Amino acid sequence: MDIRTASLDDLDLIADLGCRTYRDHFTSIWSERAMSEFLQRDFSEKALQASLVSPTHAWLVLRDAGEPKGFAKINWDRPDPVRQTVGAELQKIYFSSAATGRGYGARLLDAVFGEVGQRAQSWVWLDVLKSNRGAQAFYQKHGFQMIGEIPFSTDKAEIGLFVMARDLCSESVEPLAG
Repeated sequence: MDIRTASLDDLDLIADLGCRTYRDHFTSIWSERAMSEFLQRDFSEKALQASLVSPTHAWLVLRDAGEPKGFAKINWDRPDPVRQTVGAELQKIYFSSAATGRGYGARLLDAVFGEVGQRAQSWVWLDVLKSNRGAQAFYQKHGFQMIGEIPFSTDKAEIGLFVMARDLCSESVEPLAG
């Protein structure tokens, strides 16, 4: 297994894997038109080129036996939407359907924590669909706690997001009340 920082050479890999993975997991929450617009906005060549070279982002790619299995995108110095505490936002952690449940997520998350530590950012946060219980359980297993919720909607429904965070220094954050 190999995890490394992505470069412009990985643009096509990230675009392909990102679009396929997002469709595999989230087709039910978007109309086809809105899904296409979202994917174009996040995974177009222009958007990925800008993001891959930006010092405010880091991308990691995980391969196993030479085959791409997943990737992560980290945004530096971002305030979480609940407390406004500045830290690293784990914006994306995507895996192909065939790669889920095989331990790749834990390995990639450990690499994310390593990158965050190297940048001296002790706080990592993310948002996750309120309906995505599997992802919530995965993040909780790896030390994240729910700190709040924020609205999120697609053209089909109001879904909502939980904001989860992990303090890499103290190992504790104030959990979501209730």
